[in-house]
Amino acid sequence: MHWQNYPLIRLIIPFTLGMIGANVFISHMDMVVLFILCCVVLAFSFFFIKTSSTDKDGKFGFVAMTLFFLIGMTLYTGKYRHIEKGMPADSTVVQGTLVELPKEKAHSWAIEVKQENGVHIIIYIGNQPECLALGDTIMAKVRHLNATNHCENDTFKTYNDYLFYHGICATAYTPPGQWLVRPCTTQRSLLLSAKTLQERLHQIYEEHGISDEAGSIIEAMTIGRKTDLPKETRNAFAHAGISHILALSGFHVGIIVLMIQVFFFKTFLPLRWQWISNIFIIVTLWGYAFLTGFSPSLVRATTMFTILLLCQSLQRDAFSPNSCALAFFIMLCINPFYLHDIGFQLSFIAVGSISIFNRRIITSCPSHNAWIRLLWSTVAITLLCSIFTAPLVAVHFGRIPLLTIVSNLAVLPFVYLLMSCSILWWLFLWCEPINNLLTDLLNWTANTMNSITHQISTLPYATIHWQPNVWITLGCYAILLTLTYFILTHKSTKA
Repeated sequence: MHWQNYPLIRLIIPFTLGMIGANVFISHMDMVVLFILCCVVLAFSFFFIKTSSTDKDGKFGFVAMTLFFLIGMTLYTGKYRHIEKGMPADSTVVQGTLVELPKEKAHSWAIEVKQENGVHIIIYIGNQPECLALGDTIMAKVRHLNATNHCENDTFKTYNDYLFYHGICATAYTPPGQWLVRPCTTQRSLLLSAKTLQERLHQIYEEHGISDEAGSIIEAMTIGRKTDLPKETRNAFAHAGISHILALSGFHVGIIVLMIQVFFFKTFLPLRWQWISNIFIIVTLWGYAFLTGFSPSLVRATTMFTILLLCQSLQRDAFSPNSCALAFFIMLCINPFYLHDIGFQLSFIAVGSISIFNRRIITSCPSHNAWIRLLWSTVAITLLCSIFTAPLVAVHFGRIPLLTIVSNLAVLPFVYLLMSCSILWWLFLWCEPINNLLTDLLNWTANTMNSITHQISTLPYATIHWQPNVWITLGCYAILLTLTYFILTHKSTKA
């Protein structure tokens, strides 16, 4: 493996460092200055392209990395300033469109509204709100309007940072009787229509006997609704190392892609016609993202698979480091704050490790039997992703699940069964006898999977508690990258 063959990796490193640098020195960043610097460096890059100097490649590479560093700083700073300036001019009044249904808190109800400038605010209401629908306009007299990017109390800093990086500029409190609702009279946006559809799908599930704990698992895995998911269930899946199953993400998108490929016999299509299947898969994935209310984790996974499938359609290796780097770059251009999202970080570390070792995993299988090769790939990929994501999981959650491979192998058949049955369940919604049988099968599958997960999570040493600091985490990844380099170099030299 030669790094010269992967130029995009060499460019996204300074691009990412530029965003990290902007995060550190955000108070000193000026958008106009950054834009002028980008233009100057871009002009220099054209100069080196036209020059015929023998050492222009090294100079052009340095200029290109500098340009990507500045682009990263500019995009991140622009996003930060946009949310920062979203604070209402009048600190006593907030008006916006309801984008999330009310969520019950300890002593209040939280509603999230979107202002005209596109920035969100969370309003905590003293009494239980009733008869609210997505798209309604909320007008409230508020107290204690607090910007999320300024927090004097370190206890709440982590939570405030989480809100700010998810596009929420402030939180406020409204006493009972100090807010009004104006029902939505215009056509809802695509996002609100998707969220409304998700709630309707939830109602259909409940009307047909899919409820309680099993129902919450089914809804989380099929329509991305985790509102009713018990805390004990979340903890059990986290301790067993399979919390990714409950969040619609790349894992579920990968299963859907595999199902569609098998259904359309993509492997039997001539190579030049496989792009048709890829386009159909992309359309299906975005349709599914709409059905699930455009869940952020699913949108990220769908975007990533869209880019990878387009690369494959152009007869490129879909899971090459270059394709993954391109997806990484495009997604951070869309939203630079994805860089702070733990799901985004884990997804690309997992996909990146697979892209590096994918060919070696396939070729190193000792058998030609299809089932043995499938089992071999599953175990190898699970182990690989667990090793590369372990430091990041430890620093964020303070624990490392040791039985991830056992848990994945134990519940994977039930995941495929649940997702397949859920598709049939919706197809036969009109036929009550078949639908009732599928309802029983879905509930049994969810309960069995939940029971297995709880049993694994309670085993001795299922999880070890360890929370390293940032420097130890960086050291762990430096060691992993060094080992990866020596393994790949040894393999290539041996070959």
